[in-house]
Amino acid sequence: MQPLRRSREIHHPEPEPVISEGRLHVFGVIILILFGLLVARLWYLQVLQGERFRGAADLNRSRLIRAVAPRGIIEDRKGRVLVTSRAQFTVFVVPPDLPKAEQERAVVLHRLAVLLEISDAELYEAIARNRAGKSDPIPVAQGVLVRTLSRIAENRLRLPGVTYQAEPVRDYPARRLAAHLLGAIGQINDRELGSAENVKRGYLPGDFIGKTGVEYQYDRFLNGRKGGVWYEVDARGRRQRTLRVDEPVAGATLRLSLDRDVQAAAERAMGSHHGAAVAIDPRNGRVLAMANAPTYDPNLFVKRPLSPVTYRKLLDPRNNYPLQNRAVSSPQPPGSTFKVITASAGLMTGQITTGTGDYCTGGLRLGGRAYKRCHSRHGSVNLESALAASCDVFFYNAGFRIGPTVLAQYSQQFGLGALTGIDLPSEKSGTVPSPAWKRVMAPKFGNPDTTWYKGDTANMAIGQGDLQTTPLQMALVAAGIANDGVIYKPQVVDTVVGLNKKVLYKMTPEVLHKIPLSSENQRLVAEGMRSAVAGSRGTSRRAGLGAIAVAGKSGSAETRGGGPTHAWFICYAPYEKPTIAVCVFLETNGAGLHGGTDAAPVAREMMKAYFGEEDNDR
Repeated sequence: MQPLRRSREIHHPEPEPVISEGRLHVFGVIILILFGLLVARLWYLQVLQGERFRGAADLNRSRLIRAVAPRGIIEDRKGRVLVTSRAQFTVFVVPPDLPKAEQERAVVLHRLAVLLEISDAELYEAIARNRAGKSDPIPVAQGVLVRTLSRIAENRLRLPGVTYQAEPVRDYPARRLAAHLLGAIGQINDRELGSAENVKRGYLPGDFIGKTGVEYQYDRFLNGRKGGVWYEVDARGRRQRTLRVDEPVAGATLRLSLDRDVQAAAERAMGSHHGAAVAIDPRNGRVLAMANAPTYDPNLFVKRPLSPVTYRKLLDPRNNYPLQNRAVSSPQPPGSTFKVITASAGLMTGQITTGTGDYCTGGLRLGGRAYKRCHSRHGSVNLESALAASCDVFFYNAGFRIGPTVLAQYSQQFGLGALTGIDLPSEKSGTVPSPAWKRVMAPKFGNPDTTWYKGDTANMAIGQGDLQTTPLQMALVAAGIANDGVIYKPQVVDTVVGLNKKVLYKMTPEVLHKIPLSSENQRLVAEGMRSAVAGSRGTSRRAGLGAIAVAGKSGSAETRGGGPTHAWFICYAPYEKPTIAVCVFLETNGAGLHGGTDAAPVAREMMKAYFGEEDNDR
């Protein structure tokens, strides 16, 4: 048998896989997408976020210490400095340079608190209150003494994240002088930080901002532009070298219309009295003086923060509210100084003429048991002698003839019952009562009786009752009589000068009221006011100023319930061509004050300082 022959196997090579054109297209698209994502990421990091990462990189090797700009200088009308800035040292904590470990960071902050002689709690509170950004240095102590800085420098290796530098701080070299007018600064609060205007001005937590007076009203000019110093630091946050310096730009200089001599004279003359004194140039409305008592030292508020004990004292009613600007925000019945308005209204309406006379027996019966007293028995009086002697009976009868509604209308023409628009905050408008006013307001004050009585008219005619005015308003009343019925808007700031002597603002006189008072009627009222100072029966003789003729009107206003009187006095000088109008208001000290004996001498001292006159009576 033949053996079977094994068939020969033939092996064919396996064909190579073939990639379809479609799959190649998909792979290409994926690669393009991945490449596109890579390019997009690089563009995002290097273009869109480039500034951010460059900043982060710079932060690892540099630090910015902001430089506070000095606030603008405030001068009086003769260029004498009233408010300026001085240098002081401030200690900062730099968050990125503090130890990362919480325990180590707490040790550093405790060391700093010990050196600053404050508690740990006070230090942490300052950090929380003044923090601006995550990396911004935080001011924690202001006005630090050199010996404290020396101890901090000696311990710099044990105080990573702590630094210090000199910065300007507000300074009021005259201390209490014109404090209410100049105002004060204070640390910016959350509400102020939320203001778009303050954000625009570059304010940050811990910064100081104008709070009252001119400091507040003109903060937009006084606030300068911050600068800063970039330092290169090592790994431990210690300064190595200066990289860049951006110089801060100081705020603008404000020149006021205020006369420092007149202001100082007013404050000296008021002595221990409480009240206010205002002097105005009747020709243009420039405020020459605005004194308040009690007063305070604005330097108290430049500390960070103000002592709670000190702040409570300033707000304590027992200290008679030393922060209150009584000249613009404390309306009171003006007493007999209002009689110049009653006289003007009577002349304008024809209810008083040169032939109008009266006989004062010391009082006036209104009917029934109602009786209105006069402070003396004046006998026969006319307009001039009634103003000179301040006869209530004459003006009671004048008020009856004029009528309360018409008298209220003429009072408003003098500017009473409305804001003057002075460039200071917190002004109050006061009150001008009338029968219509009483119908609306009496129930709001808890008085169900809305009837206007004859006694209400009598009270109003002599500046009592519900009538309330501010010393500023009554200074403008005097200015209106002095200036032939034209009353200018009171203004405190005369000019604002910025960089390179550029004038940013210039005061322009602005007519506020034009009283329809003829020249003849103005002369009649003025003669009565002149007789009050120079006449033998005048109540204001203590305002006399020798060769300079003064016209004035005194007033003693009862407090509610017939209590002790406040003292008022208004005047202007020289009589023929007036350049100054004054109002002085002194609050009762419990015994009762009088305009002619207590307030008039204050006005006299103010005018002496203004005219530079010697006291001819001494």
